[in-house]
Amino acid sequence: MRATTSLVVGIAVLAAVATARGEDAAKQTPATKAPANPVSAQSDTSTAAVSPVPAPNTKVVLRENLYYYDAFNRRDPFRSLIDGAFNQSDRMDLVNLSAVQLVGIVRGEVDRFALLEDASGYSYILRVGDRVHNGSVVSIGEDEMVARVTNFGQTTTVRLRLVGR
Repeated sequence: MRATTSLVVGIAVLAAVATARGEDAAKQTPATKAPANPVSAQSDTSTAAVSPVPAPNTKVVLRENLYYYDAFNRRDPFRSLIDGAFNQSDRMDLVNLSAVQLVGIVRGEVDRFALLEDASGYSYILRVGDRVHNGSVVSIGEDEMVARVTNFGQTTTVRLRLVGR
């Protein structure tokens, strides 16, 4: 398809140039003489109505480049986003409640989720019954999360309130 399109465009350009040369030759020769190029005489009537004739020795612009993609300092869009080696662990690290703060609560129709964040910016999502370091989440209210934690044989209740309240 691309080769056919470029061939058609090339033929159109050649016809336009031949038409321009034919008009120049017609101006120089008497009207009684036949034109030197019979192709230009045939295409003179057909192409003159369709497209304007470019002046001799001018650059013909078929299409302007209206868009240019600058890919400097950007990643290759065709490379995989998940390249590399992965460290897979069988056990999940438990959240240490003394090192996190409660930043949000998401309420659904059936369940609530607590959004926790530690000092390095890692986020955790917990719901009732999830395990934390030395305990588990007991309840999630409107603006707090309650967990029961056992340290050195003593069970305590830990309440985390929303940040900013």
